[in-house]
Amino acid sequence: MSDLEPESCRRVVFDRVLGKGTFSTVYRALVEPDNEHIALKIVHLRNIVNDLKTVQDCINEISNLKKLNHSNIIRCLWWDFSDFELKIGLELATGGDLRRIIREHYDKFNLIKEPIIWSCAVQLSSALYHMHKSRIMHRDIKPANIFVYGLKEEKKLLYERWKNVKIKLGDFGFSKDITNGLDMTCRSVLGSPLYMSPERMLHQKYYFDSDIWSMACVMYELVALQAPFHLNTLDMNLMTKRIINGFYPPIPSDIYSIKITKFIDSCIIVNHKFRPNISQILRITRRGLAESQNTALPS
Repeated sequence: MSDLEPESCRRVVFDRVLGKGTFSTVYRALVEPDNEHIALKIVHLRNIVNDLKTVQDCINEISNLKKLNHSNIIRCLWWDFSDFELKIGLELATGGDLRRIIREHYDKFNLIKEPIIWSCAVQLSSALYHMHKSRIMHRDIKPANIFVYGLKEEKKLLYERWKNVKIKLGDFGFSKDITNGLDMTCRSVLGSPLYMSPERMLHQKYYFDSDIWSMACVMYELVALQAPFHLNTLDMNLMTKRIINGFYPPIPSDIYSIKITKFIDSCIIVNHKFRPNISQILRITRRGLAESQNTALPS
């Protein structure tokens, strides 16, 4: 089941709903005769036949996933179109998404160990390196779109449960291929405002370094157990003002290393020209992981 051509010879047995969007539903499903569990995304095109933007997002998700082959990116297994329904067979995340690690630690009043955070940073930056090298921007990086594998469900200690976890970046509906030299930047505002860069909030042109900002917001959330621009209010104007001014609570340096603090701060920079590129980030995160593994002692 590795080809990406449309195919209608599969029998799909639905298990349960994993998530719902405005025009789509994602199911856990068993595919026969492969006997493989997948995440099956069904987009109801009859409801959006006149919504060209949403139709284009569906095409983008398939098209861009077909171009990517990386161990930290969700695989598109197959797709099929019939009766005004687009079915996309995706690799199933066995451990849910990255919101789970944040929720589990928050509920138990525990912070996430630094080696786990560095490991997530290495894996996410590795996925982004592959994407950006392929000239694809994600444009909606957030914990809900980062999926978890290899979670030790039987372990009660949080560190033991999460220390060897593997993550994969998914949900490419807002992704953008800018291989065409005539379209080297974007202006459209898509994605989740809480993780959106200042240039996107201001409807300015943006580039690959906008993904860097979003990635750093996810890393901050792993450290602080809440997003850097989170507010206990629905005041969108206040959140926008904080984002465009880069105002967020500092990371406690007495709990985490100066290295991880400097790394996150260097990426959440309002002027995108001063953010490190993905090659630099990959080097920094790999060094950070190696150093944290040499010094960390689980408790």
